[in-house]
Amino acid sequence: MIRALVALLLLAPLPALAQAGPSFNCAQARAWDEQAICAQADLAELDRRIAAAWRSVTERATPEDRQRLQGEQRAWLAERRACQGPNAREAQSCVRRLMRARARDLEALAQGGAAGTASSASAALPTAKPDPAAAPAAPARAGLAAVTCPATSGWAARQICATPGMAALDTAVVRDAEAARARLARNPPALAELDALLARYVAAREACARAAGRVPLDCLQETMEETQAEIRRRMA
Repeated sequence: MIRALVALLLLAPLPALAQAGPSFNCAQARAWDEQAICAQADLAELDRRIAAAWRSVTERATPEDRQRLQGEQRAWLAERRACQGPNAREAQSCVRRLMRARARDLEALAQGGAAGTASSASAALPTAKPDPAAAPAAPARAGLAAVTCPATSGWAARQICATPGMAALDTAVVRDAEAARARLARNPPALAELDALLARYVAAREACARAAGRVPLDCLQETMEETQAEIRRRMA
């Protein structure tokens, strides 16, 4: 039996086996965040997404933009490494949030071809603090508007302002909701269902503060991403 399993592994295509891990060689991983990525399948997948988007963005960038992007990447790696703390679960959760935000932002740059302009690239990349001067999106419906930072009330709003990448995601959810409501304006039943979804979304993200068995910030980001995906599905 063991020999049969070994034979199957030897016969498996090398690219397929390589895809099980991150973009780097885990045998050479020394830093704690690299070791965490090697140990968690979802983090390894995020690392592959980041690496693929990074290649796409930098291949099209001018030399000046490539240099700037490399500086931003080094700063992001330092921020990821700074997630280390005494609580391993919280440290991994911090890494997961930063990697999700980085993958989303780099993929947006790759798809939009924005790497050639410094202003558009910088706007899409996560920063330590959201830009308070950024213009909030108009409300998609009563009670749903992009959070204005710095937020002083509401658990979800405070986390959105304090967590890298979340303010941009929050604005994107509201923008997609606006577009969906405009598209469904002549379909009252579908519009009512969308409004019900948005109402559930507002309640669900606030409930993440006390989600049993889940890291609250992970719950919040997943709720935001899942709602955005559902909104886009209804527009398709």
